[in-house]
Amino acid sequence: MEPTQLWAFVAFSLVGSFTPGPNTTIATTTGANFGFRATVPHILGVPVGFSAMLALVSLGVAGILLSLPGAASAIKWIGIAYLLYLGWLLTRGPRPAPDGSPKAPGVRPLTFLQSALFQLANPKAWMLTVASAGTYMSGQGIASRVALLCAVFAAACMVSLVTWAWVGAALRAWLRAGRRLRWFNAAMGASLAATAVWMAVTT
Repeated sequence: MEPTQLWAFVAFSLVGSFTPGPNTTIATTTGANFGFRATVPHILGVPVGFSAMLALVSLGVAGILLSLPGAASAIKWIGIAYLLYLGWLLTRGPRPAPDGSPKAPGVRPLTFLQSALFQLANPKAWMLTVASAGTYMSGQGIASRVALLCAVFAAACMVSLVTWAWVGAALRAWLRAGRRLRWFNAAMGASLAATAVWMAVTT
Protein backbone atom coordinates (compact mmCIF):
# COMPACT_ATOMS: atom_id res chain seq x y z
CA MET A 1 0.00 0.00 0.00
CA GLU A 2 1.29 3.44 -0.91
CA PRO A 3 2.13 5.71 2.07
CA THR A 4 -0.39 8.34 0.98
CA GLN A 5 -3.15 5.73 0.82
CA LEU A 6 -2.15 4.34 4.20
CA TRP A 7 -2.25 7.76 5.86
CA ALA A 8 -5.62 8.43 4.25
CA PHE A 9 -6.88 5.20 5.79
CA VAL A 10 -5.43 6.10 9.19
CA ALA A 11 -7.37 9.38 9.07
CA PHE A 12 -10.52 7.57 7.94
CA SER A 13 -10.26 4.98 10.72
CA LEU A 14 -9.75 7.64 13.40
CA VAL A 15 -12.69 9.71 12.21
CA GLY A 16 -14.86 6.62 11.91
CA SER A 17 -13.88 5.42 15.39
CA PHE A 18 -14.17 8.73 17.25
CA THR A 19 -17.50 9.89 15.83
CA PRO A 20 -20.44 8.99 18.10
CA GLY A 21 -22.04 5.61 17.61
CA PRO A 22 -23.22 2.57 19.59
CA ASN A 23 -19.69 1.56 20.67
CA THR A 24 -18.75 5.03 21.92
CA THR A 25 -22.12 5.37 23.67
CA ILE A 26 -21.61 2.08 25.50
CA ALA A 27 -18.04 2.98 26.45
CA THR A 28 -19.06 6.38 27.82
CA THR A 29 -22.06 5.03 29.70
CA THR A 30 -20.11 2.12 31.19
CA GLY A 31 -17.37 4.47 32.34
CA ALA A 32 -19.88 6.85 33.90
CA ASN A 33 -21.78 4.11 35.72
CA PHE A 34 -19.12 1.59 36.67
CA GLY A 35 -15.73 3.30 36.24
CA PHE A 36 -13.01 3.01 33.64
CA ARG A 37 -11.84 -0.48 34.61
CA ALA A 38 -15.27 -1.92 33.81
CA THR A 39 -14.97 -0.71 30.22
CA VAL A 40 -11.78 -2.69 29.52
CA PRO A 41 -13.60 -5.81 28.18
CA HIS A 42 -15.54 -3.54 25.80
CA ILE A 43 -12.38 -1.68 24.77
CA LEU A 44 -10.71 -5.00 23.90
CA GLY A 45 -13.74 -6.75 22.43
CA VAL A 46 -14.75 -4.10 19.91
CA PRO A 47 -11.44 -4.11 17.95
CA VAL A 48 -11.45 -7.92 17.79
CA GLY A 49 -15.03 -8.09 16.57
CA PHE A 50 -14.63 -5.21 14.14
CA SER A 51 -11.35 -6.53 12.71
CA ALA A 52 -12.93 -9.95 12.15
CA MET A 53 -15.81 -8.28 10.29
CA LEU A 54 -13.43 -6.18 8.20
CA ALA A 55 -11.44 -9.27 7.24
CA LEU A 56 -14.57 -11.21 6.30
CA VAL A 57 -15.95 -8.34 4.22
CA SER A 58 -12.59 -7.76 2.50
CA LEU A 59 -12.16 -11.44 1.62
CA GLY A 60 -15.70 -11.71 0.28
CA VAL A 61 -16.99 -14.09 2.97
CA ALA A 62 -19.54 -11.59 4.24
CA GLY A 63 -20.73 -11.02 0.67
CA ILE A 64 -21.52 -14.73 0.35
CA LEU A 65 -23.44 -14.63 3.62
CA LEU A 66 -25.42 -11.55 2.67
CA SER A 67 -26.29 -13.05 -0.71
CA LEU A 68 -28.31 -15.78 0.99
CA PRO A 69 -32.08 -15.21 0.88
CA GLY A 70 -33.19 -13.24 3.92
CA ALA A 71 -29.72 -13.09 5.49
CA ALA A 72 -29.25 -9.33 5.10
CA SER A 73 -32.75 -8.65 6.39
CA ALA A 74 -32.24 -10.97 9.37
CA ILE A 75 -28.96 -9.26 10.32
CA LYS A 76 -30.62 -5.85 10.01
CA TRP A 77 -33.59 -6.67 12.25
CA ILE A 78 -31.51 -8.53 14.81
CA GLY A 79 -29.31 -5.44 15.02
CA ILE A 80 -32.32 -3.16 15.42
CA ALA A 81 -33.82 -5.36 18.13
CA TYR A 82 -30.54 -5.56 20.04
CA LEU A 83 -29.97 -1.79 19.89
CA LEU A 84 -33.48 -1.21 21.22
CA TYR A 85 -32.84 -3.74 24.00
CA LEU A 86 -29.58 -2.05 24.99
CA GLY A 87 -31.28 1.33 24.87
CA TRP A 88 -33.99 0.06 27.19
CA LEU A 89 -31.42 -1.35 29.61
CA LEU A 90 -29.55 1.96 29.72
CA THR A 91 -32.74 3.94 30.22
CA ARG A 92 -33.84 1.90 33.23
CA GLY A 93 -30.57 1.98 35.12
CA PRO A 94 -28.29 1.71 36.90
CA ARG A 95 -29.47 3.95 39.72
CA PRO A 96 -27.06 5.19 42.41
CA ALA A 97 -27.31 3.29 45.69
CA PRO A 98 -27.06 5.07 49.05
CA ASP A 99 -23.29 4.43 49.11
CA GLY A 100 -22.94 6.06 45.69
CA SER A 101 -22.35 2.87 43.70
CA PRO A 102 -24.63 2.13 40.74
CA LYS A 103 -26.87 -0.87 41.30
CA ALA A 104 -29.67 -2.21 39.16
CA PRO A 105 -30.69 -5.84 38.62
CA GLY A 106 -29.84 -7.09 35.14
CA VAL A 107 -27.67 -4.11 34.16
CA ARG A 108 -24.01 -5.00 33.76
CA PRO A 109 -21.09 -3.87 31.60
CA LEU A 110 -20.69 -5.84 28.37
CA THR A 111 -18.20 -8.69 28.46
CA PHE A 112 -15.36 -9.11 25.94
CA LEU A 113 -17.36 -11.68 23.94
CA GLN A 114 -20.56 -9.61 24.02
CA SER A 115 -18.70 -6.54 22.75
CA ALA A 116 -17.02 -8.52 19.97
CA LEU A 117 -20.26 -10.15 18.82
CA PHE A 118 -22.16 -6.86 19.15
CA GLN A 119 -20.31 -5.62 16.05
CA LEU A 120 -22.44 -7.97 13.95
CA ALA A 121 -25.50 -6.01 15.12
CA ASN A 122 -23.86 -2.60 14.89
CA PRO A 123 -25.00 -0.66 11.80
CA LYS A 124 -22.08 1.77 12.01
CA ALA A 125 -19.61 -1.14 12.05
CA TRP A 126 -21.17 -2.57 8.88
CA MET A 127 -20.99 0.79 7.09
CA LEU A 128 -17.34 1.30 8.05
CA THR A 129 -16.27 -2.21 7.03
CA VAL A 130 -18.02 -2.00 3.66
CA ALA A 131 -16.57 1.47 2.99
CA SER A 132 -13.08 0.30 3.98
CA ALA A 133 -13.21 -2.82 1.85
CA GLY A 134 -14.57 -0.98 -1.17
CA THR A 135 -12.03 1.87 -1.01
CA TYR A 136 -8.79 0.47 0.35
CA MET A 137 -8.69 -3.26 -0.41
CA SER A 138 -8.01 -3.17 -4.15
CA GLY A 139 -4.51 -4.06 -5.31
CA GLN A 140 -1.98 -6.84 -4.94
CA GLY A 141 -1.10 -8.62 -1.72
CA ILE A 142 -4.65 -8.83 -0.40
CA ALA A 143 -3.72 -10.89 2.68
CA SER A 144 -1.07 -8.45 3.90
CA ARG A 145 -3.32 -5.51 3.02
CA VAL A 146 -6.20 -6.96 5.05
CA ALA A 147 -3.88 -7.62 8.02
CA LEU A 148 -2.49 -4.07 7.91
CA LEU A 149 -5.87 -2.36 7.67
CA CYS A 150 -7.36 -4.54 10.42
CA ALA A 151 -4.43 -3.61 12.69
CA VAL A 152 -4.86 0.11 11.90
CA PHE A 153 -8.58 0.08 12.56
CA ALA A 154 -8.16 -2.00 15.74
CA ALA A 155 -5.70 0.58 17.10
CA ALA A 156 -8.02 3.44 16.15
CA CYS A 157 -10.94 1.69 17.88
CA MET A 158 -8.96 1.22 21.08
CA VAL A 159 -7.74 4.83 21.18
CA SER A 160 -11.30 6.06 20.62
CA LEU A 161 -12.90 3.81 23.22
CA VAL A 162 -10.24 4.61 25.82
CA THR A 163 -10.96 8.30 25.28
CA TRP A 164 -14.75 7.97 25.47
CA ALA A 165 -14.55 5.66 28.50
CA TRP A 166 -12.26 8.16 30.23
CA VAL A 167 -14.78 10.94 29.54
CA GLY A 168 -17.54 8.83 31.09
CA ALA A 169 -15.39 7.94 34.11
CA ALA A 170 -14.44 11.60 34.58
CA LEU A 171 -18.14 12.49 34.81
CA ARG A 172 -18.88 9.75 37.32
CA ALA A 173 -18.60 11.80 40.51
CA TRP A 174 -20.59 14.71 39.05
CA LEU A 175 -23.37 12.40 37.86
CA ARG A 176 -23.95 10.99 41.35
CA ALA A 177 -25.66 14.19 42.50
CA GLY A 178 -29.45 14.22 42.35
CA ARG A 179 -31.01 12.74 39.23
CA ARG A 180 -28.10 13.50 36.93
CA LEU A 181 -27.17 9.83 36.44
CA ARG A 182 -30.77 8.94 35.67
CA TRP A 183 -31.04 11.65 33.02
CA PHE A 184 -27.64 10.76 31.60
CA ASN A 185 -28.57 7.09 31.24
CA ALA A 186 -31.91 8.04 29.69
CA ALA A 187 -30.16 10.22 27.13
CA MET A 188 -27.66 7.49 26.27
CA GLY A 189 -30.42 4.91 25.97
CA ALA A 190 -32.43 7.24 23.78
CA SER A 191 -29.45 7.72 21.46
CA LEU A 192 -29.18 3.96 20.93
CA ALA A 193 -32.92 3.73 20.32
CA ALA A 194 -32.69 6.60 17.83
CA THR A 195 -29.92 4.72 16.00
CA ALA A 196 -32.17 1.66 15.79
CA VAL A 197 -35.08 3.71 14.43
CA TRP A 198 -32.79 5.39 11.89
CA MET A 199 -31.53 1.98 10.82
CA ALA A 200 -35.11 0.71 10.41
CA VAL A 201 -36.30 3.56 8.19
CA THR A 202 -33.21 4.16 6.05
CA THR A 203 -31.82 0.70 5.26
